[in-house]
Amino acid sequence: MSNVFGLIVSGRLVQTNFAPLSETQFLITITEADNINHAVVFLTGVAPLPAGTVGMVYWSWPDPAAPPNWQLLGHISNTKPSAIFKIGTLKKLHELSSENKFISAFGQQQICHNAQIGIAIEPESNVQLLASSVVSTSATYVFG
Repeated sequence: MSNVFGLIVSGRLVQTNFAPLSETQFLITITEADNINHAVVFLTGVAPLPAGTVGMVYWSWPDPAAPPNWQLLGHISNTKPSAIFKIGTLKKLHELSSENKFISAFGQQQICHNAQIGIAIEPESNVQLLASSVVSTSATYVFG
């Protein structure tokens, strides 16, 4: 599924270099993501998603001192090939929840300024299931 997914961040070039982690999981890193408020994830048209599936879109601020905390943003599909996600509030929630995490017995840890978007190919029936079971600010989905 090479270059099936694309990402647009305002003021930057289109990115289509999602790295495959498995046959159903894809990951892209957004460098210097501190000032990003919106991201557009889309199907490029190179190939459709398999019939009966959607691309569940997740967001994470990687933290070298903690396991990934993936937040469900929404989904894209063959019938909904693009979506705009507001991520500015996710950034604020992340900063609040990790405010004191970076100071420890070893001094201040380096703060990561990169973010990640993961896409998981899931059965279409999971859209309703995941949307109803996920708290609006977090999801426990592991990429890798």
